[in-house]
Order: sequence, then C-alpha cells, then structure tokens
Amino acid sequence: YQWPSRLIGSASSVRVIAMSDAWFSGALDLRAYKPGVWVLLEPFRYHARGGREFTVPRWFITDLASIPWLVDPLFDNLDHRKAGVVHDWIYCSQQVSRAEADELFREMLEVLSVGVIKRNLMYSGLRVGGWYRYGQCDSGPKEEDFAWEFMTAAEREAYRIRFIEKGNWVARTG
Repeated sequence: YQWPSRLIGSASSVRVIAMSDAWFSGALDLRAYKPGVWVLLEPFRYHARGGREFTVPRWFITDLASIPWLVDPLFDNLDHRKAGVVHDWIYCSQQVSRAEADELFREMLEVLSVGVIKRNLMYSGLRVGGWYRYGQCDSGPKEEDFAWEFMTAAEREAYRIRFIEKGNWVARTG
C-alpha cells in the first residue's frame, strides 16, 4: 500500500511528507480506581493513519491492556499503555470491527516504538483472546464502564443520555 503524500516547499526545494503519520494527543492522565483498573481524568485521543480520530472520554475505566498473568513479565514497562486505553475504548464503543480494532492496536504500538516482536506478540494475543471482551461490549458502553462517582451531576446526566440511552459512543469532546 502506498500512503498519500503532500508536497512542502517552493519549486526549487520540494520535499515530500508522508501523510501516514499517526499520533496521540495530550497526556494520558489516569487515576487508580480499583485494583487493576484506572479511570481516565481527561479525554485522550489517537489520530490514526488514514485520518480517523478516536477519542476516549473522560471518566472511562480501563485496565490499560489486558495481559494474562503468565506472560505479564514479558511486558514489564508501560510502552503499550496508551494503546491499551484507546483499544479498550474502541472495543467498548465498537466503532470498528474487532479485526480493525486489533489492527489499530498494532498500529498504535508501532507509533509508540514498541519493538516488532513484542508488538506482534501482543497483537497475536488479542486475536486469540480478544473475542471474549469484544463480545461483552456487544451493545456498546455500559454504566460500569464509567466512574460515575467522580462526575458532577450535570456530567452524570450528559453521560447517561449520550452513552447509555442514545448510544452516541463516538466521543468527540469528552
């Protein structure tokens, strides 16, 4: 696949910049919530290759990346946690198919400079075991996916309408 590109510069000095760049916006601001899970304190965005944007809403609860205890020692640093948060939301909101969500996870790991072997091991683990969590999210976000007790009354009402009642799962502003 050849990524689109654009030209930058004058006629005498032209350089080509690939439009395949992907990036995360903002800092990953988390707070310990319960053992093994965290709550997102501010919206967190991933700008994927191809221009698609995924925004994880404030107060979303995540485990940062489900890694079976048996292989957890192989993943002893936090390289992949940003990708895990976004992937958790994509599974929860089911904005894309499971296969596309898992491929986006692998893309995010590459953006985070996770080595190819580790990246492909994590991707393979998702492909083997991710079906269970994806299936749990069949009807989109549920009340237990958000930290309601941290929200103001106005936020609780807005989230209940937006995510639970109307099913507007594509968070744009958090």
